[in-house]
Amino acid sequence: MSTTYESEFDDALEMARALLGGNEDSGDLWEANDLVNHAISLRPSDTDAWILKCQLLSALEDDTAALAAIEMAVRRAPRRAEAHYWRAAVLGDLQRYTEALKAIERGFRNLGPDEDWLIEDLYYEKASVLDAIGRREEALATYEAGLKHCPDSNLLRAAIEPLRRENVRARFTVLEGGRRH
Repeated sequence: MSTTYESEFDDALEMARALLGGNEDSGDLWEANDLVNHAISLRPSDTDAWILKCQLLSALEDDTAALAAIEMAVRRAPRRAEAHYWRAAVLGDLQRYTEALKAIERGFRNLGPDEDWLIEDLYYEKASVLDAIGRREEALATYEAGLKHCPDSNLLRAAIEPLRRENVRARFTVLEGGRRH
C-alpha cells in the first residue's frame, strides 16, 4: 500500500475515533461510520478498523450490524482479546448471554502482555452478564476477582456496591407484627 493510502487510512480512523469519543451527536457517529467505511475500503483486512466499526454501530444501537462487524474482526484476528471482548459486549446487548460468556472466556484466554488495560473491562462484562441472567453470587465473586486484579478500578467498585447491598438485604428476615415466622 502506498504511503498516501496508509496516511489516508490512519487519518480516517483517527477522525472516526475522535467523533466516537464525543458521541453526543448521532450525526457525528454517522460521519465516523462513513470514515471507517472508507478506511475499510482501503484496508479490508484491518482488525482495528472492524473493531471501531463495531463500536460505532453499537453506539448507534444497531446491535445486529455491530455483531457482523465484530465477527469480521474475530475472523481476521481469532486470538485478539479485544475482539472477543467486543463480541461479548454486543452479544450481551442482544441478550445472547451464553455466547457472551464464552466470548469473555476467549478474551481472558487470549490476553496478550500488552493488553492489561482490557482486564478490568472483561471482569466487568462477565459480572454484568452473570447478573443479567440471575447468577448474582457468581457476579459478585467476579467483581471481587476483578478488584483483586484491578484494585484501583472505580468501574468495578461502583458496580459491586449494589450487589453487596442486595446481598445484605437478602439476609434480613421480615417480621410481621413483631413475631418471627
